[in-house]
Amino acid sequence: MILSLEALQAKQGDSLILYYGQPDAPSVMLIDGGPAGVYNASLKPRLLQLKERLTGDEPLPVTLMMVSHADDDHIHGILDLTNDLIAQGGTPQGPYLKIDNFWFNSFDDIIGNKEVVAAAIEAPPLAADHHVEALIASTGQGRKIRSEAEQLGWSVNSPFTALPGSEAVLVRGDTNGSKIELDELRLTVLHPGEERLGELQKKWDEDLKKAKDAGDNSIIVAAVNVGDDDSPFNLSSIVCLLELGGKRVLLTGDGRCDDILAGLKRNGSLDANEKLHVDILKMPHHGSFHNMNDIFLQKITADHYVFSADGKYSNPDQLTLDMVFNNVKNGTVHFTNYLDIPDAPGLKKKIDQFSKRLRDAGSAIKVKYRQADKRSFVIDLLEPLTV
Repeated sequence: MILSLEALQAKQGDSLILYYGQPDAPSVMLIDGGPAGVYNASLKPRLLQLKERLTGDEPLPVTLMMVSHADDDHIHGILDLTNDLIAQGGTPQGPYLKIDNFWFNSFDDIIGNKEVVAAAIEAPPLAADHHVEALIASTGQGRKIRSEAEQLGWSVNSPFTALPGSEAVLVRGDTNGSKIELDELRLTVLHPGEERLGELQKKWDEDLKKAKDAGDNSIIVAAVNVGDDDSPFNLSSIVCLLELGGKRVLLTGDGRCDDILAGLKRNGSLDANEKLHVDILKMPHHGSFHNMNDIFLQKITADHYVFSADGKYSNPDQLTLDMVFNNVKNGTVHFTNYLDIPDAPGLKKKIDQFSKRLRDAGSAIKVKYRQADKRSFVIDLLEPLTV
């Protein structure tokens, strides 16, 4: 039996592949696709390699493909993938992947006002605020990927169902269907829940009213402030706990630590001391300090902490690394990138200083990072992955 997580070089974003089941024929889950360029450089070559090794001339089956939320650094690579599969649909060999189920909560459905979203996307001029521009762009990407998923005939957000009085089918962590069995794998959706989605809808309506009163045709929404992360997409991130063979993987997307803890508590995943140990923790929001605090790292411990970031936007933040140093006693900290990139230098120095600080303190924490000549690294929790 295997349970392995592969973290691809995804620049400032996320692109993960989870493997579970039989070593010679593992089931495959795909989580996020990273920003522009990641699909062709990292994700597609790996998926084609898996297809060649596992299925030969037949399409590679993907049990579940999930976009945690609509930010470009998570969704862009999946859009490149869907475009590729649609183009391959007109060739003799057909698409190289077979997607059994696709999970994605579009912002249209989250805020419950498709007509207003459509009008806001199309209405010029765009606001100068880059957070607003990013929201408009990502909302457009979300609408496009839902359309392409339907064109490809994928099952979307199954087995979840629409709530009474709503047409939207959302992947949620506060329903009776939040615990799902995928063969041997148990998957518990922890977030988003009705309370958070309701807050987003309320905030959206408030901002629209302000925009109307001000005569502003563009979308005005809450941007990331100097405190906790208030990004509408991040607050609606799909967060999942995966369990197999006594091992646990916590996939957090860009979720906020208090939301993650609330979801774990709501689903009965915490012990009597409101703590949980997992084997792999994908650090929320690429290590942004907006999404992390000391309490979270004290309550959620792990054998492996994974940072998917490349130094852009200062991620992983120094404050987050400080919190890891102060609160984590054991385990391995993994980084998808180590070397500096031209437009965001300083990552190598930051990791080197973090490593030295750990050594000087006699810490048991180990530090690992993806080698520059590799497109990914793999963490094996049971038998080793061989494909």
